[in-house]
Amino acid sequence: MPPRTFRVSLRYPDGTVMFAGTVMADEVVETPTKDVPSSNGNPATDERMTDPQKRYLFRLLAAQGVEGKKAEEHLRTYFRVSRIADVTRSAASTYIDHLVKDRKDAAS
Repeated sequence: MPPRTFRVSLRYPDGTVMFAGTVMADEVVETPTKDVPSSNGNPATDERMTDPQKRYLFRLLAAQGVEGKKAEEHLRTYFRVSRIADVTRSAASTYIDHLVKDRKDAAS
């Protein structure tokens, strides 16, 4: 299939154009994940989150007013897992960094 051409415009919130350009895109064919080794969030190949990471996540959420069962439900929904124990170390680290950054931004 030949590449498709798209016109893209990025605008500031007030509507003025920040960038305008043309993008050519090819069709993406996904390969089955079982054939491709990966450790970017795949629970089969990535280590589980550590207990200190889990405790820190709960403390960060508590600082936002999300505690107990609500915090557990939030983490299961955010990470799309049925058990918190299934959260990978790298995914937990990324979310911790995000929460810490949000906390610093809110303080300033």
